[in-house]
Amino acid sequence: MLKTSSWKEDLERVLESSQGRNPTELINAIRDLGIAMGHDAGEALLDSHAELFSYQPALTEAFGKMVHAQDVAEIRQMLGQDLKGLASFEQIAARKTSIGVLSSKDAYNRLNEVFDHVDFRDCRRAVMVGCGGRPFTMFRIHDEAAVPEIVGLDIVPEAVETANRLAAKLGYDRIRAELCDGRDYDYCEAQFVYVASMVSPKAAVVSRIADTAPENVQIVLWEPYSLGRLWAESAERTLDPRLEVTGRTSISQNMTRDVFVGRKGLSASYGRAR
Repeated sequence: MLKTSSWKEDLERVLESSQGRNPTELINAIRDLGIAMGHDAGEALLDSHAELFSYQPALTEAFGKMVHAQDVAEIRQMLGQDLKGLASFEQIAARKTSIGVLSSKDAYNRLNEVFDHVDFRDCRRAVMVGCGGRPFTMFRIHDEAAVPEIVGLDIVPEAVETANRLAAKLGYDRIRAELCDGRDYDYCEAQFVYVASMVSPKAAVVSRIADTAPENVQIVLWEPYSLGRLWAESAERTLDPRLEVTGRTSISQNMTRDVFVGRKGLSASYGRAR
């Protein structure tokens, strides 16, 4: 109990110093604290002190600014490369980042566990909600599986434009990004749907998937854990009652994990809840 109190005081000191830090410094300070206390301790702290979520709007904005800065830098670098012949996203993706979030290369490789669980053999359309301008998940699907149609959704026009430019540069003609809110999309032809970490309102998007997707749809939620919940929404905690969790990946140092979801009683055998 004393340790939990101490961690709370440490976190509050970081949060109260937010005005003196740029977004990257602030998010990295919270992430470092979350790693120091341990993921389960971070979960317990937030479960015991709901008042800490009063900082969520400001931290969500800070995290968004940090990711945007990395998007701009890495997209410029990737689009500026002079490719000789065909290339894959893995070949042009940035290996390192000075900003503190996952580099494109790391984000691409982070999906290894997802592809150990998901069965793409009968998938005709895969949809990513919140694809962003660096749609590494879509590109990994393209490189890993013979899915004939990979659709990215985003509500930011610049993200859609750059995602399509990157796909065209790589000759990824099975990929397209669309300007669309995930709450409005009809998932009736999607056998697989991936919901990105910063999608909002995430629970409403997941319910829309349950409303319109085929019975056997495979859903993966990129979910925050521990102190990551201070800037990203969790759909798992308010999961649509028609759905159930069938498995989870390990927790990353970025305090996120992928959660596998299917319809109750009809869930595919691609994940095991643990």
